[in-house]
Amino acid sequence: MKLKFKKVGLVVKPHPDVVPYLKNTTDILKEMKVEIILEDIAAKLIHMKSDIPRKQIGEQVDIIIMIGGDGTLLSVAKQAVNNNIPIAGFNLGSLGFLTELCIDNLESSIVEIFTSEAKVSERKLLELNFKGDEYLALNDIVTSKGYIARIINLMLSINGDEVAEVRSDGLIISTPTGSTAYSLSAGGPIVAPDVNGMVITPLCPHSLTLRPFVIPDSSTIRVKLTSESQKVFITVDGQTAIPITTGDYFDVCINRKKLKIIGSKDMNYFRLLSEKLKWAL
Repeated sequence: MKLKFKKVGLVVKPHPDVVPYLKNTTDILKEMKVEIILEDIAAKLIHMKSDIPRKQIGEQVDIIIMIGGDGTLLSVAKQAVNNNIPIAGFNLGSLGFLTELCIDNLESSIVEIFTSEAKVSERKLLELNFKGDEYLALNDIVTSKGYIARIINLMLSINGDEVAEVRSDGLIISTPTGSTAYSLSAGGPIVAPDVNGMVITPLCPHSLTLRPFVIPDSSTIRVKLTSESQKVFITVDGQTAIPITTGDYFDVCINRKKLKIIGSKDMNYFRLLSEKLKWAL
């Protein structure tokens, strides 16, 4: 068997249920003579030593194998993108659109990964530019209020043209990949990952005519906070929260980089939707 990857980074959700699968994964990889790099969280779960934090593991491996849920994958996505390596995500829970690989097929999936049979999809990323800093998001960039039950005003512009003053609880900008995350819960459309678009979804808008819509992914979106100062945050993939004050604005566009996600050759997007959303067939 010809291996495609020589060094594997293991990243896991810090939960006791992960332990037997993590041990099984290390046994399989050792048998395949693959070098294993454990993040410190994973190492601690199986009583091993590692001083490599999650934020650095991508620099030392050829591929990241992740056991957990979508949140765990999002926490390491930036590492994979910046180091141009793929992620193979094994879903430990019931719902997860990013972690496509089934934990019950762990061994056979790992064998697929190290042969030419593995399926790789490339996912587009949002780029947030705010006060000179750049952030990347696989799912979404959300502007929302804090704990105060009061609407906020956001001026939405696309390609330099003002589109609407959004009076709402907030605004979600998502990739097609992220259309099945927070945007879907807020009433946004499901968009297949290979569609060249971005989804804009208002959160509880104070207008019945302001509905979610899809725009070309060649667009640049600008969002400006125009309401009086209160606790408002920009949240990037649910991982990073950035405070924003009255008069502040940020720009969102599609970044040139893409995230490589390894999936199962027996799964397709519409079957995944059917299974995760429990559509009757």
